[in-house]
Amino acid sequence: MAFRNAQQARVYVGILGASCYARSAKFDSTTDTLDVTTLCDTAKVSIVDQETSSFSVDGPLDVDATTNGQYDAIATIKAATTPTPITYMPLGTDGAVWLTESNETNFTTMAGIGATVDWSMTAQTTGQTDLNGTVLDDNVAVTATQNGSAIDGAAATSNGAVFHLHVTAFTGITSDDVTIEDSATGSSGWATIATFTQATGLTSQRVAITGAVKQYVRVVDTVAGTGSITRHVSMARR
Repeated sequence: MAFRNAQQARVYVGILGASCYARSAKFDSTTDTLDVTTLCDTAKVSIVDQETSSFSVDGPLDVDATTNGQYDAIATIKAATTPTPITYMPLGTDGAVWLTESNETNFTTMAGIGATVDWSMTAQTTGQTDLNGTVLDDNVAVTATQNGSAIDGAAATSNGAVFHLHVTAFTGITSDDVTIEDSATGSSGWATIATFTQATGLTSQRVAITGAVKQYVRVVDTVAGTGSITRHVSMARR
């Protein structure tokens, strides 16, 4: 058996790379079952119903009140009326990747004598939670137009995919058009299969597609201006 230290876990909540603000993170995935037992049955009978998931994270609160900093980012998500992408990697960037989008249901700050000022957040997911994700590029600083590395998905798939983009730093550049391409060989025949809305600042986005996805996938950045953008990109095949 191979076990891992929890320090390898990583989590992104919207524009916030939350790992360095967290002491713990928890993801619960539950599938409801419906009791359809009748008088004719001699044992309980149930059928599978809807899936639901929830997410929570807690840790020390950063005293920096900078716009888009930890406190401001979480408070903004709490006030949002649209779901926020959450990417959770309990085993680290080379292990399982969970992709979901959630509505923040609770944001708590706590202070007490002899203790740090802490924060906690809980969120209720909406839609499908994908538990079989892969990191395409983790929190990399990009300064110019580039093609990312080819990520081998082992085989082509036919049921579409979902992609997450978390931009955690944005300085100097005018914009970055982030797209996803696939290829059957990993060396040629690349074609765009997913496009994120142009990034002109800190942002997080979730894009889902249907249909076939070839064996190899990569991230492409088309950068305008001088500076850098730091972003995490991951995907899950369906």
